[in-house]
Amino acid sequence: MKINEFNDLPNQYAQGKVSDQEVIEILCTFITENAPLFGLQKFDEDCRQEIILGIIEKGRHIISVYNPKIGDFFTFFYCHVCSLINTLIKKNANAYIHKRLKIIECINTACEEEAKYLKIDFQNFEIKKAPLTRKQMTPSQMQEVLRQLELDTNDKKIIILALKSSYYLTDEQIERLCSIYKIKPEHFYDMVQYCKDSIQKKSEKRAKTQERRNFSYYHHRRYKTLLEDMLKEPESEQNEILNYKYEKLEKKHEKNWKNLNKSFEDGHLYLRPTNKTVANIMGICERQVAYYIRTAKNELNKDAPDD
Repeated sequence: MKINEFNDLPNQYAQGKVSDQEVIEILCTFITENAPLFGLQKFDEDCRQEIILGIIEKGRHIISVYNPKIGDFFTFFYCHVCSLINTLIKKNANAYIHKRLKIIECINTACEEEAKYLKIDFQNFEIKKAPLTRKQMTPSQMQEVLRQLELDTNDKKIIILALKSSYYLTDEQIERLCSIYKIKPEHFYDMVQYCKDSIQKKSEKRAKTQERRNFSYYHHRRYKTLLEDMLKEPESEQNEILNYKYEKLEKKHEKNWKNLNKSFEDGHLYLRPTNKTVANIMGICERQVAYYIRTAKNELNKDAPDD
């Protein structure tokens, strides 16, 4: 069929000279006979058949939405076919991505689970853990416990630093402090738990941030592996689309991972009870707590060796 005859197809259809079925047959025949014109020679038979099916489904609709004031019918039809081809490429690319990701995820999950299992130290199962719940001691009762110990300035300084670090204290460290200052372990555990309770929301936020950081690192490594695998694949339009998508996702996750890592390194996500919380336990004001902490820092800097 010549181009001028093809351009006259909407008029023929409007005048009733060709039926819906004939319009679809003409459009499909035109694509089949002029496959190189649409670039379809680059695709396999299955892809070409999907394009034909798209025309069969929308043949009548294509004629009805055509506006002769905008351009000739051939140009309109050519753009429509190109749109179908691009949609098909994206669909196949997404299907390929999901298939590859599932394979990679299965392999990585198996490797991670194996690594976690091999790192388990079964001796740790016998280590005593801090109680999950504390006795309901009030701040005034805690103050009375510490008052009876008659702590001097240095002792108070160490207790304050320990309470500020309560989230990171181990059972061994707690027992050692109790032994040095003659504090009943159950009393000091109560003080530590009181501090931990005050930062519960911060603790949950930190845990979620850690999950986000681990998620970003995992996907950064995954997409980096996929990009390395793409180098081994033959060049094609589909692989170019995949490569662009992998690069974009890999950079996004790498940026998130580095930003979250920096937050941890800069101490923005350290879990410390407020000076007010520690002051309530010690029976002193917040300014005194800040003073003890500042003094300890100055002593540490003074004792540090010069470079």
